Amino acid sequence: MAIKVVDIIVERRDKILLIKKGDFWILPGTEIKEGESELECLGRVVSNEMDDQVASIFKKLGKTIKGPSPVRPGDVEVSIYVGDIGKKKMSDVKDCNAHWFSRESIATIRLSNITKQILDYYFSET
Repeated sequence: MAIKVVDIIVERRDKILLIKKGDFWILPGTEIKEGESELECLGRVVSNEMDDQVASIFKKLGKTIKGPSPVRPGDVEVSIYVGDIGKKKMSDVKDCNAHWFSRESIATIRLSNITKQILDYYFSET
């Protein structure tokens, strides 16, 4: 059975925020804990991975994406939200494991397969 995961797509000025995990760039996201809502999970991941908070959620994408996880054994089933974080300026995200990428430059970096599937779906919807 696939592990339930929630990811957030943060896009500002046509750039997507990605996090470096091991050899891959991925969207901020994590496994949903028992008894935790998807939105609580998003709040936790933004707090833990970016030392920030979710400022707003614009929408939840209409489909989940399933596939092998780049950071844990087994498959994941990812629910995807589009939103923003509390940092006012893009330059405030200074974590060396987080970076803003243009849609064009995303094609040149090493994404996990599931992150590529998620972004392909997102770009087809926007």
